[in-house]
Amino acid sequence: MLILATSVLVVVAYANTPIPTEKQQDAIRQESVITYADGSPLARIGTHRENVPLDKVPKHVQNAILAAEDRGFWTEPGISPTGIAGAMFRAATGGDIAGASTITQQMARNYYASLSRDRTVSRKFKEILISIRLGREMEKEKILELYLNTVPFGRRSYGVQAASRAYFHKPVDKINESEAAMLAAMIQRPGYFATFGPASNPAKQALIDRWNYVLDGMVEQDWLDSGKRAGMKFPQTQENWSDVPDDPNAGYLEARVIAELKSLGVSEQMLETGGLKIKTTFNKGLQDYTNKAVKQIRKENGLGNDIQFALTAVDPKSGGVVAAYGGPDFRKQQFDNSFQGNVQPGSSFKPIVLATALDQGISLNTTMDGSYKRTINGATFTNDNRAENGVYTIKEMTAMSINTSYVELGQKVQLSNVVEMAKKMGIPKDTENLNANYTSLPLGVIDTTSVTMASVYSTFAAEGKHRQAHVIKSVSDNQGNPITNEDGNVLEKLPYETPTQAFSAGVAADATSAMRAVVSSGTGERASLGARPVAGKTGTTDENKSAWFVGYTPELVTASAMWRQDKKGNRKSLIGVGNYSQVYGGTVPADLFKKFMTKALENRPVTQFPPPVNGGEIAPWAKPTQAPEPTTSPTPSTSPSCRPGQPNQRPGCPSDSPSPTNTPTTPPGQGEPCNQLGLPAGCNPNIPPEGDRDWWCAQPQHRNDPACRDQEEPDDPNQNRPRN
Repeated sequence: MLILATSVLVVVAYANTPIPTEKQQDAIRQESVITYADGSPLARIGTHRENVPLDKVPKHVQNAILAAEDRGFWTEPGISPTGIAGAMFRAATGGDIAGASTITQQMARNYYASLSRDRTVSRKFKEILISIRLGREMEKEKILELYLNTVPFGRRSYGVQAASRAYFHKPVDKINESEAAMLAAMIQRPGYFATFGPASNPAKQALIDRWNYVLDGMVEQDWLDSGKRAGMKFPQTQENWSDVPDDPNAGYLEARVIAELKSLGVSEQMLETGGLKIKTTFNKGLQDYTNKAVKQIRKENGLGNDIQFALTAVDPKSGGVVAAYGGPDFRKQQFDNSFQGNVQPGSSFKPIVLATALDQGISLNTTMDGSYKRTINGATFTNDNRAENGVYTIKEMTAMSINTSYVELGQKVQLSNVVEMAKKMGIPKDTENLNANYTSLPLGVIDTTSVTMASVYSTFAAEGKHRQAHVIKSVSDNQGNPITNEDGNVLEKLPYETPTQAFSAGVAADATSAMRAVVSSGTGERASLGARPVAGKTGTTDENKSAWFVGYTPELVTASAMWRQDKKGNRKSLIGVGNYSQVYGGTVPADLFKKFMTKALENRPVTQFPPPVNGGEIAPWAKPTQAPEPTTSPTPSTSPSCRPGQPNQRPGCPSDSPSPTNTPTTPPGQGEPCNQLGLPAGCNPNIPPEGDRDWWCAQPQHRNDPACRDQEEPDDPNQNRPRN
């Protein structure tokens, strides 16, 4: 009678224990996958899981796991009757509730939320009933597939695919019988076994013993040839988890992605367990090439390891960072040169002042005083070369990077407007020294990164539209659906997908026209890409502590920077490094820009910039177009290799300035001296002027004049030095 009653209770319990529908969190937690723009894997973060269909798991991998955990899986009813009887006897006599779990039971315990992991008789009994139902109502293949995708293997890896990547750095369909047996062995004690290191470690030896047990079971079940088994050796695993190739860039890229996700309100927990699919903007081929390009430039120019480089390329149509050089190897240097390397941009900041002027309706043909030395707002400024001394149009002073006139232009357009324009173009508002009280602001006294400068110049290439530089193209859950961030906002459209209008397309076209002159006939000639149009600007900072070239084509914007620092991180001058007596932005940085852009744009059709609109009007404060005699303004007849202001001029250049014109002069001793503009009328250009004679002594015919012998003065370390 008791037996009958017990049987009835079991039947009733069975009928009232359906297969659960709610899954455990551990069973659905998935790693987040970061990919390059083409979809190839870059990194995996968090709980490592990657579901794989059973037909994609090799048969020898399936057999190894069955040999380890449940050799009767294909024939049993979901439980092992003898094993269950033994477990129940131990429970009834006060023993441990352990063992006797088939793969079906383990899957149920790992997968369904209604089954706890408590070691109690009631929990075990519920597990048995559910397992019996699963054995009857679910196909064996489906049970095995769910098991293979949920069982923990250690190293935060769930499922056989993640485990294969975790221990062998390759997908499960690439591992052999020996490696499969090791993974199967791990299931028993994933938190204890040691896969790496000497066999003298008890945890390593215990794993080897279990590995032998699995292989012997495969032979016993006729799943493995005994001769092949005899020749097997315990496989060598990787020391750490990773499925990413041995890539010096991966760490930099992953860190950038994580930082940007944080700014989007994506929590660390969501990243580690949410199974996010994150596609970046990085082009793997070009990203890898940044390392090669920097290495070649370093070698070609005899530069040591104390020279640091940054290189960032941005797609102006999207704002996406295509490639960025972080450093030689993230495993050796975690500091990211392109995203964290804050150095002064020097004259590469001037186009922001240029955009401000053009946006106010000031024409490129406006002429300004570009005297070699000028005092503005009580501070003294000089140009890079004494021959840079005259009246220049805004276009000319951009091409030649005339400091004194650009400082004055900042005053004319008001530095508060320059600050606002800088923010519109991508300079962060909290940037140190982005201050309208600094007269020297147009000379690039802020600290900034190459990714920021590339973002700024992308505004010109995108015809006045600014898109924030970013590294994430899209982010979704593992089903491709938009995710919700911590603030409850659905990230269906990322914030940088909508551009802002910093200035008009006409302003962009005219600014581009001026910066094309930088490359075609100014300080950035070495950045030329031949028939492909290029616009850009050089930058060299105070005491030559950093040098830049930032340039663009219609397709791509690239910022190239270099600086020097000792092992303690102290910045040092670039004077006398490598093959150079003095490094300018138009030398090594321009060469690096050219090398990278040549690779990035190879086989792509040549496209043209929009033509300039020649907008605006000549400002009422423009200087007279008369120049001092002889003129020091750039002229078409000047030989490019001898042009004033150019670094490293070739030997044999006759002078730092163009030849004087044959203008009749008043006989010596008559008249009065001329000023820098050749005034007053009838003045004698051969009479030394009173006061500052630097501009006068720079003329070839005056250099040996007695009045000029005491003009060479040592540099004042406190004065604002040139930045070209």
